[in-house]
Formats: sequence, structure tokens, C-alpha cells
Amino acid sequence: MRWINQSLFRRLLISYLFIFIIGFGLIGVMIATSSQDYITEAKRQEMLQQATSINAAIMDFNKVTPEVENVLQQIGQFTGLNIWLFNDEGEIVATASRQDVFVGEPISDDIINEVLQGKNRIEVMRIEEEERPMLSVIVPWGTNEKIHGGIVLHSPISGINTTVANIREIVLWGIISGLVIVSILVSYLSWTISKPLKKLDEAANEIALGNYSKRVNLHESFPDEISALVSSFNRMAEKIDKIENERDLLEQRRQDFIANISHELRTPLTAMKGFLEALQDGLVKDPESQKKYFEIMHRETEYLNHLVNDLMDLIKLEKQEISLDLYYVHLDEVLKKVSLNLEPTMKERGNKFVLEIPDDSPAIIGDSIRLEEIFKNIIHNANKFTENGTITTKMKYESESVTVQIKDTGIGIPSYDLKRIWERFFKVDRVRSKKGRGTGLGLAIVKELVKLHHGDINVESELGKGTTFTIRFPTHMQQLKDS
Repeated sequence: MRWINQSLFRRLLISYLFIFIIGFGLIGVMIATSSQDYITEAKRQEMLQQATSINAAIMDFNKVTPEVENVLQQIGQFTGLNIWLFNDEGEIVATASRQDVFVGEPISDDIINEVLQGKNRIEVMRIEEEERPMLSVIVPWGTNEKIHGGIVLHSPISGINTTVANIREIVLWGIISGLVIVSILVSYLSWTISKPLKKLDEAANEIALGNYSKRVNLHESFPDEISALVSSFNRMAEKIDKIENERDLLEQRRQDFIANISHELRTPLTAMKGFLEALQDGLVKDPESQKKYFEIMHRETEYLNHLVNDLMDLIKLEKQEISLDLYYVHLDEVLKKVSLNLEPTMKERGNKFVLEIPDDSPAIIGDSIRLEEIFKNIIHNANKFTENGTITTKMKYESESVTVQIKDTGIGIPSYDLKRIWERFFKVDRVRSKKGRGTGLGLAIVKELVKLHHGDINVESELGKGTTFTIRFPTHMQQLKDS
């Protein structure tokens, strides 16, 4: 039975066919039995009426006459029945057949007694001269006042059995035809259920093997419940595929992070190790050279410290573990402070800083220290990659926001690198090789800080012509609504 349980199609098909066979088998048996009872009873009633008609024709005769025999023969030929006529002593005195083989034969006493009492009798008789059992109907011959004997009508049971057998054959063929039709319908029904389930099983196995893009195509022939199941499965597969892609992306970022942090740490640590070994081995004895070595190691230490601080800040920002110290802040004051701090560095690179601030700029709700960090990072990058150019910071007020635009005339960023500048440790290769070092975390921190202030930031750049960062902050009323 295991081969049945392993296939839903076979289980459904066999179950439906079993139910059909049992159900229609019982119905067939009931029809055949009921038909036999009905036909037998109808035959009895018919013979009883015929016997009554014969009695009506001969009831005025108290003995057998040629006229009585003629009536019996005519009715016998017309109905095909065997007819006996017996007297009150139980002796057969006439038959419907011209061969009087039964004339003079006796009738059983119990039949005679019932008939003489005016009762009818119906029974199945076995007559020695007849090989077939006979259905017999016996009625009194005469009137209620005077009973002369009895009339017996015989009809072979085989005729009734043949009729019943024909009905049974018709019922059987009906069941067989129904079985074929039901088999086809059930096969189709089972197929419409088992086929999509098999496809779901195949798709689930492929997903289990790592093919997360596998989907099951919906078909209009699927039942509604199966279609809903397929839709749910596809949604689940899409979710798994998305999660897996995100996991792969996170894994790639993790690997990139490890590679980047290893690179960023290895360079200063290697330099510091070399200088320390030279000093320890006494290879550098000149005080000026020693001082220079110490300055380099101090600078590398400061770089490592800055790298670790930036990395910790970024991690806290991404985990939303940093809370802002919010109060009303005027961005013009923040921008003036940042420009004043970076002014010496700008002069070293021959850059001109232009600050355009409207007279009635509104305040926003923010953290002045974090806002200063945002603008310092962007303006510092603009200064680092611009030489003998102009850095313009323009502030503009709109109905529900304050926009700050920082534009430089530097070397610009390639279009294929624009989307990646917000990634941790990402540095444009040509910038890394030609310009001053940085941690590669500044813009990632800037993006998280802008998001924390309910703002947005975007960048436009053209290689060789410069870069423009645009930052939008909601005004304090709108920001309170967003919060």
C-alpha cells in the first residue's frame, strides 16, 4: 500500500473510485432488488385479476362443460398462462392445454380448504412435469354463496428472473459507463490538484538547493485554493530571495570592510613599526632625524585615533545609538564657524571660500555640533580635491525647508563612482594615490547625520569641473511634524 500513499494523484483517484463503486454498487443492488419485488408483485396482481376474470366468465357453471373448456383454452392461448380448474374435492377437472396431462391430478388439502373458505392464495409451486418453478395464483371458482372449486393460474418464475436479469445488466452497464466517466473526471480533478503541488515540491527543492530565483507559474486551470497557495509560495520565495541577496550584500560589505580596515591599519602600523625598529636599533642617531621620525609616528597615531573614532561614530549612527542634543540652531552661524576653522587650510591650497547667506534665514531644530561635523566634512573634502579654485557655500530658504549647497571647482568625481561615495572606506582610486589621506568614513557619517536630522543629501559632479553637494533640512515646524 506504500505506492498508494506516496502519490496524492493515486490516493485521490482510488478514493473517489472506491466511493463511486461502493455507492453505485449499493444503489444498483437496491434497484435490482426493488425491481424484482416490483415486477413479482405486479405479476401477482395481474394474474390475480386474470384469475378473477376467468371466474367471472365461468362462475355460473358448476361443472366442466365444453363452453368452460373453450373459455379456459382461449384465455390460456391469449395470456400464455397455464390454467387449471379443480372441483370442490380437489381434483383437476380441466386445463387450458389441449393435452390433459394434469386432469384427474389432486390438489393439496390446505389449498382446497382455503379456496372453499373463499380465500385467494399466491405461492411458488414446483410441478413434477415442469422443470421450472412456477408462480401460482389460486382463486375460488363460483360465488360467495356457492363455491364449486378453484382456479389455478401458473406463470414460470424464469420469465420474471429474465426481466430482473435484464434490469441488472442495464444497471451494471450504467455503473461501468459511470465508472469510466467518473475515472476521467476524477483523473482530471486529481491532476489539477497534484500537478501544481508537484511543481511546488520541485520549486521548494530547488530553493533548498540554493536556486532562490525559482518561481511557480500560475495557470488559469489551477483551483482557487491552489492558486492562492502558489501565490503565497512565490511571495515567500521572493522574500527569501530578497533576504538572501541582502545577506550576500551584507557579507560582501563585511568582507570589504575587513579588507579596507586591514589596509587602513596596516599602512600606518607598518610605518610606525619600521621607524620604531630603526630608533630601537640605533640606526638613527641624528636628533633632527629622530625628531622627524617621532613626528611621523605621532601623525600616524593621530590618523589611527581619528580612524577608530570615525568608525565608532558610524557604527553608533547605523545602530541608532547616538541621540542628538536638539535645540534651535541658525545654520548661518554654523557655516561661518566652519569656514573660519578651515580658512588656513584653504589658503594653503590657494582656494577662495565664498559664503552666501540670506539676511532672514530661519532656525532649524538640530544638534549644532553634529551639524558642524556635516559641513566640516563636506567643505574639507571640497578643499582637499580643489586647488587654486573656489568653494561656494550658498544657503537658501524655502517655505518648509532650508537648503545648503556646497560647490567646488575641483577635479570632480567619475559618474560610475557617484553612487559609491557614501560607502564605508570607499575612495576613488586616483584620489587615493594623488591626494592626502583620509579614513574614507566621512561621507558615510555625513549621510547618517543628515538622515538623523530628517534631511536629505545628494551630489552632482562633472569630471574636471567640480562637485556640488546639496543638503536640505526641514524647518523647525515641519521637522516637528515629521518627528
